[in-house]
Amino acid sequence: MSLDALQKIKNNPEKPLLCLEVNPPRGVNVEDVFNRLDGNVEGIDLFNVTDSALARMKAAGLPFASMLKQRFGIEAAVNVSCRDRNLLALQSDLLAGWTLGVRSVVALTGDAMTIGDSPDRKGVFEVNSIGLLNVIATLNSGKDLAGNDLNGAPSYFPGVVVNPNVRNPAAEIRRLTKKKEAGARYALSQPVFDVEVSSNFFKAAQECGLPIMMGLLPWKTGKSALNMAKIPGIRLPDSLIAEVEKRGEGDISDFAIEHCLELARVNRSLVAGFHVVSGATPKLGLRLVQELARRIAQGAFKAGA
Repeated sequence: MSLDALQKIKNNPEKPLLCLEVNPPRGVNVEDVFNRLDGNVEGIDLFNVTDSALARMKAAGLPFASMLKQRFGIEAAVNVSCRDRNLLALQSDLLAGWTLGVRSVVALTGDAMTIGDSPDRKGVFEVNSIGLLNVIATLNSGKDLAGNDLNGAPSYFPGVVVNPNVRNPAAEIRRLTKKKEAGARYALSQPVFDVEVSSNFFKAAQECGLPIMMGLLPWKTGKSALNMAKIPGIRLPDSLIAEVEKRGEGDISDFAIEHCLELARVNRSLVAGFHVVSGATPKLGLRLVQELARRIAQGAFKAGA
């Protein structure tokens, strides 16, 4: 898939974009990840490769994304966090990423170190996501931040993240507009769980004019769902928590999948596509993305369907 297609997908009545989050391994064995994906990627338009999400150390996203693209022939947008690199390293990594075949990066400020597995480590945060978008724009123009000419310039198609779960949606949409003005071409949303909250947000966000892929995150057990609600930036409605608690301690992944599919159905006309977040259950995320792909192929997610 050409990443230029992202410019044309806003409210596409025919085919929403389908994106699957893939986490690099905590180690050097990439085959476990690739074997899980083998034969299961039909209908996926884009991978989203994380960058030590939630401040938990994983293999570097840019080279991993290059291997992923070579293996499956699917574009991989790579999260790049300002948490772990100063401006010199950010520029170097972005240039190297382009030479490795990465064509889109998602500019992130980054999760705080305190929520991760090494809370005593120091975050960098020399710039935030908007500052990183400015770095990308500078490199795309053929210059580095010192004003030197580059020997060959990238042409990145930058994305950002947006959070529909925030307490102040208007402020989040204003920030999304600033990201667009800084060069963002699309947005991936944090996972949503509340039908009304998500729909209200995506309706309001249409004013910004930036294509948004709605985040969907299934869960396997009630415990994992309740733990999810404790993650910063995630909010589960009280009605969903009550339903999860009522279902007890067993496997409730079927219920979670159906809930995600309902969110997708309700919001389809408001978003450019769906971004399936793998979380701690990548097999379940893969199951959801396969079901979405099947329904998309059947025309179930055409606007108005």
